[in-house]
Amino acid sequence: MSSRKKQRVWKEHPFLTEKGIQLIKQYTPPRTAIGMGRFASYKEYGEKFWRVGYGSQQVFGRAVSMHDKLYTNEIEEQLEKDLEVFSDQVQQYVYVPLNRNRKGAVLSFAHSLGIIGFKNSRLLELINSYASKREIIKEWSPYINKYWLSGGDLMRDRRRTELNTYFAADAKIPSFVRHDCHTSICLLNLPETYTGAPSQVKAVEYLEKKIKEWDPSGHVIRRFYRLWSTPPRGLGNQERPGRDPLDDQ
Repeated sequence: MSSRKKQRVWKEHPFLTEKGIQLIKQYTPPRTAIGMGRFASYKEYGEKFWRVGYGSQQVFGRAVSMHDKLYTNEIEEQLEKDLEVFSDQVQQYVYVPLNRNRKGAVLSFAHSLGIIGFKNSRLLELINSYASKREIIKEWSPYINKYWLSGGDLMRDRRRTELNTYFAADAKIPSFVRHDCHTSICLLNLPETYTGAPSQVKAVEYLEKKIKEWDPSGHVIRRFYRLWSTPPRGLGNQERPGRDPLDDQ
């Protein structure tokens, strides 16, 4: 039996992942701890309504009040409920298929900007246009895009972690055409995770050596490259119809 922890799946909220929840919890610490694992409600400067924990405005199906004091498990449960709604909003603006790691990274990025900021962000535009890895790194990396340094060390680390998560390998890579992966880690990860590191070059050499042993005639590798190099057809329009729900905000 595998000891690997099974990933939770939210079928009704497909953009929500464990990775996204953990990233948000890591970089959005709960506020106003009063000891014994409890958190008091609070107000942000200039706001008239109360929040609790990770910024939740609702709890137990009602608005947060000045008297609310919640335990850790309660604020975490409420955060998950908040993210179910928020992830559905984020999904409306992402027009390309993403794996779980990428969904988690994008959800964390959107959560830190707010849905309106995310909707108008340059990064979302790049992702939806299938921009190159280089372009996405230039926009997302806090060491290249100095704008992210204005948020201090926490923002810098958040952007760095999100970027690393976005380009991390995943077991499955979604695509517009059906793909049944025959390995535990999908080989469609290779183009996006290649950095040119010596260890990766060594890994490719190892794979090439094994392929040569299995296929001394070279027939398999030739067929692979022929299929790989075939221009894509019929992927359809990735634009989604309908009015933007934020146009009136």
